[in-house]
Amino acid sequence: MEERLQVWSSGGGSQSAAIAVLILQGKLPKPDIAVIVDTEREAAPVWEYHDTYVYPALKDIGVELHRIPKSRYATVDLYGSKDKILIPAWTDETGRVGKLPTYCSNEWKKRVVRRFVSEQYKRPQKFETWIGFTTDEMRRVHQELGRWKPVYPLIKLGLSKPDCYELIEKHGWARPPKSSCWMCPNRDHAAWMEMKRLTPDDFNKAVEFERKIRINDDALFLHQSGVTLDKVNENWTSKEPYTGRCSSGMCFV
Repeated sequence: MEERLQVWSSGGGSQSAAIAVLILQGKLPKPDIAVIVDTEREAAPVWEYHDTYVYPALKDIGVELHRIPKSRYATVDLYGSKDKILIPAWTDETGRVGKLPTYCSNEWKKRVVRRFVSEQYKRPQKFETWIGFTTDEMRRVHQELGRWKPVYPLIKLGLSKPDCYELIEKHGWARPPKSSCWMCPNRDHAAWMEMKRLTPDDFNKAVEFERKIRINDDALFLHQSGVTLDKVNENWTSKEPYTGRCSSGMCFV
């Protein structure tokens, strides 16, 4: 069987922090290369957490978590072909608020990781890419043949997301913040209000970002209510269950 190089593609969230702990504890092997993409729109608490816990601990055991700038490797930013917006914004264009498809994760993360890793290994090579899905996320698991094979170390170890939190906290680290871009529409009302309260700079950037994308299309919104962020009522409640979580495989893990 042909040997594949081990690529840990960190999503920056709780499951990825759990993978870091497992590497530190020797329960997972050191990967051949470890990467995390900087979308250049990541919420501030994510980098603060990594600078405090993840980077220095991994460095102590000789594992470098490469922080890859999206702008260096992505071929598109906010808009793709035919000027279609890549983020899963909410829209009321049809008269009812609905959600656009998610393309940003693939363009800003998955493809960026592959281009970076391919640059590091000039000769033809095959890889296993670690993805931090847990046993409560089996619906997100997919198989892919060819050069890049996804593997799921947390599922293999039988770990759920609550197990990850317990593992991290028993290791002495604080609970990680959820990894997401500060303008990501895959955020429920409570999360938007928490951002407004705890990281107002990020919230204000999201408000300005929304204002700019609405210049081109005033049917677009970041909040599921179909109301602009600067006008959302803090006491707003949805009549329907929130189903906005990204299922791309690269964010929120």
